[in-house]
Amino acid sequence: MRLTAIVAAVLFLVSVCMVLWGAPLLPTSAPLPAAGYPFLVLTFVGWIWTLVKSGR
Repeated sequence: MRLTAIVAAVLFLVSVCMVLWGAPLLPTSAPLPAAGYPFLVLTFVGWIWTLVKSGR
């Protein structure tokens, strides 16, 4: 779960840097930032799974 969170964070960080350098980016731009969203979803699923397994 931490690995998927790190991958998502790096992909979104690259997207932010590109925007700050003036590159026109849309949420559907390929491959960034669209590549970060599946990793973000996997992180949320892992987080939810961990909470459900612990009984919270």
